[in-house]
Amino acid sequence: MCANLAHPTNDSEVYTPTHNALSGQTSSSMYKLKDIDNTDCAFFIFGDLSVKVEGDFRLKLSLFQVTIYGAVCLNSLFTNVFTVYSTRKFPGVLDSTFLSRSFSDQGARIRIRKENRAQK
Repeated sequence: MCANLAHPTNDSEVYTPTHNALSGQTSSSMYKLKDIDNTDCAFFIFGDLSVKVEGDFRLKLSLFQVTIYGAVCLNSLFTNVFTVYSTRKFPGVLDSTFLSRSFSDQGARIRIRKENRAQK
């Protein structure tokens, strides 16, 4: 699966990798992991993907199949709109979700936010 940065409302406006707005790994292989109900499922993890431009965006996620003739796009979808903040306006990091922690426990390489530490 590959990720591209997309306009928040216009499906035809997708930023190419040469636009340099995304940082980190923009492709992911499929991982067989257990979900929150302990059921085996397929997941694509983009553990270090970040956006370097302030504004509202979506991700366009495209699933490819590699054949002897090359890669074939099987399907694409768009995520919900999300906001990228400037450093000054950033509201703070959210706690890691139960699903993220579960993936990490199963061996997926994901940065997990540590519990809040008491102030000294």
